[in-house]
Amino acid sequence: MGAFSASDAALEGFQVVRTRWRLVLGWCLFSVVSFVALVILAVIGIVIAALAARSQDQANLMGAVIGGTVLGLGGAAVQWVVLAALYRMELRPAAPPGLYYLRFSRDELRLFGLYLTVIVVFVLLMTLGAMLLRGLEQISGPAAAVGTAVFVVLVIWLVIRTSLAGPANFALGRFGLADSWRLTKGRFWALFGMIAMALCLLVLIAVVLFIVTALIQAAIGGFHTLAPVSLSDPQAFAERPGAYVFALIAELVVAPVYMLIAQAPFLAAYKALTALEAEGEAA
Repeated sequence: MGAFSASDAALEGFQVVRTRWRLVLGWCLFSVVSFVALVILAVIGIVIAALAARSQDQANLMGAVIGGTVLGLGGAAVQWVVLAALYRMELRPAAPPGLYYLRFSRDELRLFGLYLTVIVVFVLLMTLGAMLLRGLEQISGPAAAVGTAVFVVLVIWLVIRTSLAGPANFALGRFGLADSWRLTKGRFWALFGMIAMALCLLVLIAVVLFIVTALIQAAIGGFHTLAPVSLSDPQAFAERPGAYVFALIAELVVAPVYMLIAQAPFLAAYKALTALEAEGEAA
């Protein structure tokens, strides 16, 4: 089996942003509008829970659970719908674009199920690994250090071997893990280099955007402080409402861009490796 260009694949996200920038803007707008809808839905759920609760503590607990679930799962679903739109655009070019290739269909549900399954499996694996390493540490420090290194290598290996499941899931209409395992066989180092390069570029872009948004937040506040707003701080909105709103909108707008830069390389790798596999079978 021939080689594919890991560097070209790593840059695929930037190519998508450059050539399909109107679509990317549409996905960013979809992200913002969807988050507003999720907030409204969460508020409605919290109000209903508060009316049904028997005490203030119960109302707070139910509100936290409902709000966290709606915003957490809903936010993840929005990102996966955008990811599915990217897959649809690249893997099904004959499909009608509709509204920026965005759909709510069986394809999105299957992709959502795949990623939830992968997340659950890796969380269980990390939990089990932490327990085993803690036991090793009580026995021997050097053994724990070796065990940690082996465990990290194992996790990285599993991540790479399952990294093409998403595109395979969408392209083939099945879960995709077995297809990813087959396509990545013998490609570990090429894919590892692709991921490392894409990650470095993503970090560079994130740092630049962080500095730019921090300066704009400082300008909104009259340069009284250069510290960026923390969206997780409940007092931040009351203290710096303008900067807080800008930071929230900026984060929602750039989230699809980050996802494209991070996920498009796997799509490019899947397309290249399936083409090479088809050439090998034809030969």
